[in-house]
Amino acid sequence: MSSCHGLILAGGLSTRMGTDKAQLRRNQQTMLEYTESLLQSLGLDVLVSGGDVGIPDVVPQLGPLGGVYTLVNKCQVEGLLVDALLIVPVDMPLLTPAVLQHLIRRGETSKSAVCYEDCYLPLYLPVNAVLSNYLEAVFAEGSTMPRSVKKLLTALNGVQLPVTEPELLVNTNTPEEWLSIKPLIETDDAE
Repeated sequence: MSSCHGLILAGGLSTRMGTDKAQLRRNQQTMLEYTESLLQSLGLDVLVSGGDVGIPDVVPQLGPLGGVYTLVNKCQVEGLLVDALLIVPVDMPLLTPAVLQHLIRRGETSKSAVCYEDCYLPLYLPVNAVLSNYLEAVFAEGSTMPRSVKKLLTALNGVQLPVTEPELLVNTNTPEEWLSIKPLIETDDAE
């Protein structure tokens, strides 16, 4: 049986939002709590990269790939058995378990990195020697390799699935984007 773990990317500066996106409230939960509950609903152990409660990045301020690099290093150092990661940013309030389960199924079947077309996160990412070697090369001192998830997917021959419900993959980076999403996530039972 494969050991897939959920990884929430919560280490961004939230400069465009003006406040910590992980602490934005989606009904009765923070976005961090919501994202964690999504991953737990799939039976995944959840790890958090960055933020106040997450694993601090080995090298700060290197974006999503920096968080992945930190976690892969931590797993190797601590001998944690992780065959794959389901990587989800903390700022996608419309994600559903079905959207994420589809990535896991396709990733486990193909043994490849899998995301949705032109949407590099969420991402199913096998953790193996090829990934480790790529990350070591990108983060080596003096490396000029780009530190992007898109380039990682290209290097790993990642698979991009067609998007059937693009609204579910929207991330919110600004107050205006958050306000436009609020009516879609608010419930009548607000306490």
